Amino acid sequence: MIIDRFRVSSTLREIIENTGWLFGLRILRILFALFVMAWVARYLGREQFGILQYCLAFVGLFGPLAILGLQGIVVRDIVRDPGAKDEILGTTVVLRLAGGLTGFILVLLAIYFVRRDDSLVRMVTGIAALTLFLQAFDSIDMWFQSQVQSKYTVIAKSVALVVANLLRILAIVMEAPVTAFAATLVVDVIVAGSGLVIAYRSQGHRLRDWRFSMARAKSLLSQSWALILSGALAIIYFRIDQVMLGQMAGDEEVGVYSTAVRLSEVWYFIPVAIATSVFPALIKARLRGEEIYYTRLQQLYDLMAWLGLVVAIFFTFASDKVIVLIFGEEYAAAGPILSVHIWAGVFIFLKVAMSRWLINEGKLNFLFISSGLGAVVNVALNLVMIPRYGGMGAAVATVISYAIAGLFSCFLYRPTWSNGWMMIKALLIPFRALAHMAKRGGGKSNGGAGRDSGADNGPGEISEIDNGHDE
Repeated sequence: MIIDRFRVSSTLREIIENTGWLFGLRILRILFALFVMAWVARYLGREQFGILQYCLAFVGLFGPLAILGLQGIVVRDIVRDPGAKDEILGTTVVLRLAGGLTGFILVLLAIYFVRRDDSLVRMVTGIAALTLFLQAFDSIDMWFQSQVQSKYTVIAKSVALVVANLLRILAIVMEAPVTAFAATLVVDVIVAGSGLVIAYRSQGHRLRDWRFSMARAKSLLSQSWALILSGALAIIYFRIDQVMLGQMAGDEEVGVYSTAVRLSEVWYFIPVAIATSVFPALIKARLRGEEIYYTRLQQLYDLMAWLGLVVAIFFTFASDKVIVLIFGEEYAAAGPILSVHIWAGVFIFLKVAMSRWLINEGKLNFLFISSGLGAVVNVALNLVMIPRYGGMGAAVATVISYAIAGLFSCFLYRPTWSNGWMMIKALLIPFRALAHMAKRGGGKSNGGAGRDSGADNGPGEISEIDNGHDE
């Protein structure tokens, strides 16, 4: 019956509720943060804002040492073995504390040699680098992800963001220097971590039950080394453009470029929220059989493509007006840059989905290969294009490198060919939808013949991420 076809399983209800929390509060956070960021950009001006963004990008290059590529692996292990959660979480926190401290020390050494004569940049970078080891308790988020309860993480991080942004507003009112804005990042991480601890304890769990296991640490690191390296390479092609702009074109150019990047990347939470919520269901779908597993995966790719294309097309035509409206005429040059950079998001949306498949299939080495290729291409293109075209050259380099890392690299490794074709199919979803509508129209003219014939369901597919019964 038709009602049976649209029955919502408990798994899908959990996904919808979890994604709803991730989307709802995150949108409020984005609107508030975007308002404050625009205010900060106007207050600091292009050069000072550029210094802040350069320093954040520089610290970001060392972020993989703090994260250690553990997120997807830890979520997967907790889903598979819930009884070992205390050992898994305890070991993860210790590893991330060690990695974050290592990253902090390396940041201080690196910025000293890169900007030896710029004490302000070194100071801002050092303050921002404190976040690397302070975010270790963000590991609790992995527990909530495994239970499809991301609302607790969203609430904790929303409170943190509100507190940090109120401090930024206070800093503007008090006419504080740029270092004060770097300090608010530290406050953000501390408040978010404290909120996660409170939420975790409120669910009846205790931190004192956590335990470190050397065997577990070796197991996690042996699985995550490819993710650590691929994360490092991914950060290079995510953030190296701003660092190279600062070195080759000056901090003011970074200030202009970073406004476009912020508006372009602000949407990246969408694929992460969806993939985070769907990942446990994909793990279960794999156990049911390949047919349902790859059907769900194609639906996920289709959804990512739809969302990425909608965002990209809108900003292609509205970028100039949006930039001026939010940041003011001083940053008007960022409009054309945004209209180009926004297309990188389409490939990010798809790659986020692909990364969950790679984790589930244990093909983590490919993340290293694809990220490495993207990083090499991005650096090479930036070396050629930034001196000639400044921020616009960096934007073009970003789009090309993201496309290579997120899609075209799939065709360099035979086991990922099928996913490459699935992503290409997803990018063609507007045409598939039109073809489906035309086919349905033809079916209606023939008395409804062919309805529900099992043909490609176009955009309707994405509403059924998992509507089989739980087993």
